[in-house]
Amino acid sequence: MANILVIESSARLAGYSRQLVGEFVEQVKAANSSHHFVFRDLVKEPIPVLTNDNVDIIRTHPDQITPEQLEKIAVSEKLIAELKAADFVVIGSSMYNWNVSASLKAWLDQVMRIGMTFTYGGDGVVGLLGDKPCLVVLARGGSYDTPERAARDMQQPYLANVLKVMGLDVTFAVMEGALMGDDVRDANLAKARAVIDCVAKTLS
Repeated sequence: MANILVIESSARLAGYSRQLVGEFVEQVKAANSSHHFVFRDLVKEPIPVLTNDNVDIIRTHPDQITPEQLEKIAVSEKLIAELKAADFVVIGSSMYNWNVSASLKAWLDQVMRIGMTFTYGGDGVVGLLGDKPCLVVLARGGSYDTPERAARDMQQPYLANVLKVMGLDVTFAVMEGALMGDDVRDANLAKARAVIDCVAKTLS
């Protein structure tokens, strides 16, 4: 049995990232009903952004945080506990203005904490999540398959970087070209589903 954390962040409740994440979950459930799923929908239950009351605490090493300060970062503590308890992480991310949604960024700001999900070593940043496997399902209306277009893509490179920093071993399933006509859309859906199928089999 695996504990699987599913993060949804698309504002469109019927969007492609949610559709594909749902297909992945159903495939895994059908193959192995013993897995335990934890679902966190960042749109239906928004994560608060950092404020003046907690931003400095979030950036403090846990050994130096007082009990009073700990109360102010209770959301962060809960989200990190979910992340650490998971054996496998699934993240659905739609593109907004060439980047991730504000809801996903808010979650990342709460879980990226020194001494909790990453630290610094002699060679730089060290992730503390033990190369935990992570499937990231990306959805975007355009295509970023040329150098010129890729230069505008801040979604996939950003997620690749921050998730690696925390020690997640990421596989991307990319659904792009959703607004570029039926043929392009359907071809890219097939590519994304092929990746999802392969990853789902690892949990059978």
